[in-house]
Amino acid sequence: MASNSSPDYKALYLQEREVLRQVREVRRQESEAHKQIEARRKEVEEQLKRSTFVELVRHCHDLLSRPLRVGTLSCSTTGTIPLPKGKYCPTRLEQWVDCVAQQQDIYDSVRRYLQPEENPPRIFASRYQLEGHPEIVPQLIRSERDLRIYEGMAVDPHVCKVMLELCEIAAAREEFGLGDEVLFSRDPNVLGGDEMVETDMIPHSSPDQFFIHRVDGRGTTTLLTTVEYVPPNKLSLEDLRVGLGDMDLWEKMVQGNKVLNNEADRSVYKAQRLVCSAIVHEYHVMIQEGLEYSYLSTGIALVLLWVPREKPSTLYYHLCVPNQEVDDRDGDIPQPNTYIARVLCLCLMSFRSRQRDQEWRNVCSDLHTWEMNFDHTHANATTEELPQNTPPNSTDYVSLESDPTGSEYQASSSSIKSPTTPARRVPTRSQGNCEPLDLKDRMGSADPFGYESNPAARAQDPAAAARKRGYCQVEHSPPRRLSPRNEIDRHNDLSQRRSAQFRTQRCLLGLQNGGPLDDFCPNVDLHRQGGNGTQHSISAVELISLLKQQMDEDIDRCIPFGSRGSYGAPFKLTCSIHGYTVVGKGTTAVIWAKAVSQEADIYHILRKAQGSAVPVFLGKIDLAKIYFRYSAEIRHMLVMGWAGESTATLEQTSDLRREIKRSNKEIRSLGVRHLDLRPDNILWNAELGRALIIDFHRSELNRRRPADKSRPLKRSRHKAEISESKRVRVI
Repeated sequence: MASNSSPDYKALYLQEREVLRQVREVRRQESEAHKQIEARRKEVEEQLKRSTFVELVRHCHDLLSRPLRVGTLSCSTTGTIPLPKGKYCPTRLEQWVDCVAQQQDIYDSVRRYLQPEENPPRIFASRYQLEGHPEIVPQLIRSERDLRIYEGMAVDPHVCKVMLELCEIAAAREEFGLGDEVLFSRDPNVLGGDEMVETDMIPHSSPDQFFIHRVDGRGTTTLLTTVEYVPPNKLSLEDLRVGLGDMDLWEKMVQGNKVLNNEADRSVYKAQRLVCSAIVHEYHVMIQEGLEYSYLSTGIALVLLWVPREKPSTLYYHLCVPNQEVDDRDGDIPQPNTYIARVLCLCLMSFRSRQRDQEWRNVCSDLHTWEMNFDHTHANATTEELPQNTPPNSTDYVSLESDPTGSEYQASSSSIKSPTTPARRVPTRSQGNCEPLDLKDRMGSADPFGYESNPAARAQDPAAAARKRGYCQVEHSPPRRLSPRNEIDRHNDLSQRRSAQFRTQRCLLGLQNGGPLDDFCPNVDLHRQGGNGTQHSISAVELISLLKQQMDEDIDRCIPFGSRGSYGAPFKLTCSIHGYTVVGKGTTAVIWAKAVSQEADIYHILRKAQGSAVPVFLGKIDLAKIYFRYSAEIRHMLVMGWAGESTATLEQTSDLRREIKRSNKEIRSLGVRHLDLRPDNILWNAELGRALIIDFHRSELNRRRPADKSRPLKRSRHKAEISESKRVRVI
């Protein structure tokens, strides 16, 4: 019998409600998923979106600066901060009280240019790009290498990018004195660093440094500031806090003889000595390079440095600890408290500053230097930082071994300069230890460049020797005081010197030999002044004397150009009166004594090849003042004609190779073997249509060479010519 029961409506109703609930749940989940996808999309877009200036500053602080930590000592490299022996030392160290206000003004200007209130440009790295940096940038600083990588990835590119964007804004270019580009470089182009392998020419180790240049439209670079890198395992934040303070730095650190019996006092002194050693290295560079601003970085802290133009004996400092100065709760950062903001502002202050000229730097030669024997352990730091690879009693470094005995410290007798013994300054990173310290000592000495070591040179009359050798040597003479000149006139004078054209080889041959003028030479009309119209009105000897007189008056009349070699740096020299523009190859006293001075002998041997296979050589000059260049002290010059352009940039055609072979054959016929005929040592002279060979520092003299009966040489003066394959090192 069929069932007549009715449907269970309640069950059906409940089933339908469950289905609807499930549908609504699916839709809710879909909506949530869509919202999550949209949120993620927006998040990704936000991360990929280029940053504004303010966002860049915040992102760099949050992602790159704040996570940075100091590596454990057990995993860190060992080593020490080298003592700044012989380097310029400030008399006073004082706090830079208005540094914050100055940087705030700079920072506000940058924000006006790059962060306007409406539609600020998004032109900087995105957050996404910066978040990828922890995979590359070390977050633990345990060595100089870690610090270099961190600075090179987390700081320098962003500071450089901001400055490049400012270069595109005309008002910003004018306000900050910006050029066309900014160059961050690790290579200071130190002189004597490539091939000078003699032990006394190798510079002492020094902290890592970085160089920041302005690049102008013509490719001219101007060094404006430097940074010294010292990892925090060698110079801790605590050392900086304790060691920095107003003090008579030179008297306390170099000349001090105070006995410290109290352990707390000794600890403070240790920190002071460690910190002062670090900043004096940078102070030395600032004086040599004529810089107003610089800074020291440990990655954790910055020490901003300032040397006033009118008071260079005082070094001002400001300590910055970005991770402790920035309020992480504030999205905007209105003060320049972050790492990149501090560096950016100091760089812009440097660009706005006027680089000190060579005259200022020479005046600064009278500054104190760090001269003493430091063979005690009084200034040691903590035992935990004791280097494993440096003897505790090393005199070249600040020892990091604590002094458990509490031994008393007395300044050694050699700490104070003897009035009868001129103090001597060790070189920069590229020089040996033989440079005289005092400007007055250097000027007052009858033989300040060490010629007393050569009896033959001392006994021989310089003018007579010059005539016999066929070139001019101008001995040292006290410089005249630079007469006051209008700054505009000085600038115009330097501009004219920079743009002056070099004299032709034919012109200089006529000058050297008393021959006729070259009508195709630039400024030939000036050459005629005081003459008969067809002959040079002065001799090569007189030209060298006039050039020296000009440089003794104002060393800034030397115009550096081109790139340096291992043994010398090129300068453009112009005789104002007669219009001769020639090349001076400048070098340091060490390289001069060991190598370059003998190039004049080689040029004498190659007299017949001058103007055909080698450039015309005119003479040599001992500078009364120092020219600071390439982290070196230029004291001597060889003067010659401009040889031409490097063949390294030319196509090595068969014609060029034939001319090179021709010139090499010519110098070999005169008894000289070059032995280093690289393209950089061979210049193409378009005027002559010849390849001119330079850089004879590896050359050798043949055992026998054709006699030059017209120019007999004294055996005592040119012993190198009769020696068996004796090598003569020259520039």
